[in-house]
Amino acid sequence: MRYGLVGLANAATYYGTYLLAHPHAGYLVAHVVGLGTAMVVSFLLNCRFTFRVRPTWTRFLLYPASQVVNILATTVGVVGLVHLGVDERLAPLVAAALALPVSFLAARLVITRALVGPAAPVVSWDAPTGPIPLGGR
Repeated sequence: MRYGLVGLANAATYYGTYLLAHPHAGYLVAHVVGLGTAMVVSFLLNCRFTFRVRPTWTRFLLYPASQVVNILATTVGVVGLVHLGVDERLAPLVAAALALPVSFLAARLVITRALVGPAAPVVSWDAPTGPIPLGGR
């Protein structure tokens, strides 16, 4: 549930940034700026709110990998659903809903560095994981 709420905040961040940047930079630059801003906000919210871990530079640098999984899952889903006859306007919404578990697991792996479940190994990286200074804490 928390991951879904962060997703809604992420979508709002992306779209708001896109709308603010678009008149000044064009749609493609606005899209990239919106994605970048939303990814930073998503990372921080997922660390603090969804997974309740301290954001670190290592996690921050690895986080885009979890987003690649989501992009690939939704793209394959859209193509597959359209091929199965689902309306092209509805397919992205269905694909996004179907990709939620995959993107959640990818984000959890990157942020917490652990696969959780029966017989799942704990993944550990030896990279330094100093906290990202967010002020106050």
